[in-house]
Amino acid sequence: MMTLDTEVLVIGGGPAGAACALALSRLRRSVILCEEVSFPRDHIGICLSPGLFKQLEFLGVPHVLEHPAHRHGLTFERRWGAIDSALAPSEVLVADRGRFDSDMLATVAGSSARVLQPARVAKVTRFAGGCVANVATAAGMRQVRAAFVVDARGRSSGHRARRRLGAPTVAVHGTWRGEVRPTVLMSSNGSSWVWAAPTGTRRSLAVVFTSPDALHRLKGSLEKRYLRLLEEADILERGLELVSPPHACDATPYLTEGGETGLLRIGDADAALDPLSSSGVQAAVQSALCAGPVINTLLTPSADHSAANDYWSSRRIARSETHKSWAAERYAEAFCFHGTEFWKDRAAAASAARPSPVSPTLLPFPDQLLMLSDQVTFVEAPCLVDDLVVRERCLFHPNLDEPIAFVDGLALRPMIKAFAGKTTAAQVVTLWSSFYTPEKAVELLRWFWRHQIAVAC
Repeated sequence: MMTLDTEVLVIGGGPAGAACALALSRLRRSVILCEEVSFPRDHIGICLSPGLFKQLEFLGVPHVLEHPAHRHGLTFERRWGAIDSALAPSEVLVADRGRFDSDMLATVAGSSARVLQPARVAKVTRFAGGCVANVATAAGMRQVRAAFVVDARGRSSGHRARRRLGAPTVAVHGTWRGEVRPTVLMSSNGSSWVWAAPTGTRRSLAVVFTSPDALHRLKGSLEKRYLRLLEEADILERGLELVSPPHACDATPYLTEGGETGLLRIGDADAALDPLSSSGVQAAVQSALCAGPVINTLLTPSADHSAANDYWSSRRIARSETHKSWAAERYAEAFCFHGTEFWKDRAAAASAARPSPVSPTLLPFPDQLLMLSDQVTFVEAPCLVDDLVVRERCLFHPNLDEPIAFVDGLALRPMIKAFAGKTTAAQVVTLWSSFYTPEKAVELLRWFWRHQIAVAC
């Protein structure tokens, strides 16, 4: 049996696995990625959130969204109440996931990482300092020896210790044929909500999200129940034809529990978001980008391994809680109109969400004397510095989600010195302009003021 040696074995070639392999390659780590099936594979289309574009730019692969299979320039219409219909101010992109996944994995194959596909990881045996994986490939069995393993297999990951983060949800999706408007539509009903979007010139996708109990109470086949929920939503254009029977899958948000030395789970293998957030791919790639420096730190003998583990734990929980609160707020909007148990259960987390900080003005007046809020504290916390996780002296305030050492990639420490005494807003901007541009200095002051970290004397 041929043996391959690497530092990191990534199992799964979806967006999370591909992004993690690229991130580790940029950190000059040796990587082998194993993907079980051949691409392109069938996958329902998705609406991509704007944050993903910046992530792809960071990885140096923004071109993967330039393929004509992706639908650019779509508008967004939301019917979340009786007459609640609004167009989004910006354009929406609906990606062909099959093409997106293929192109992402192709960029990995073009990097220093090695891709085995199709390659099924049959067994992973752990030992002190690493693991050995038996991998079935078209050319026969291979043995991969690695110091670290990344599980990026999505919901199909074999790990089953998962804590549910929201109400049980099932998604029923089907593909339709016929002329459609270039618009992404969302509609709410008493016990479900629907998302529909064009995936081609004469093809569209419609997904119904409901509870397992609500779906079970309906009569007839899955197709009849799916059609009834779509009819209640009044979301499909006339003249459309269902191409094939619909499919149902679990869409309940969760977070995995229980860690293992030498292993990280990323993307849906670790945490699945509420589908209403429409940020699943972005969150999956975000977890992959976070995993890169964490793994790099854990593979560096002289680095602070406990800081890396603490950083990973806090980031994954914060990411899940942020999206959970955001989705709950949207569910609360629908509950105000429908008032049913379906929406009440999903809106429950909204009441516990921390309100966004609001200042009376965007910026203080130039002659306003400023000081740090008495609610500001300084704590030692893990944070990312260059390519490693280290413990730094961080600032914390109740209006922040977590302690921070950087704002927009800039160190906080030199900024804080401006508030050593009573200083006017104009003096703060002048001081910061000596090492940032004046525009950046004003932007930073706006951030301090808006979060009520800098307050009036």
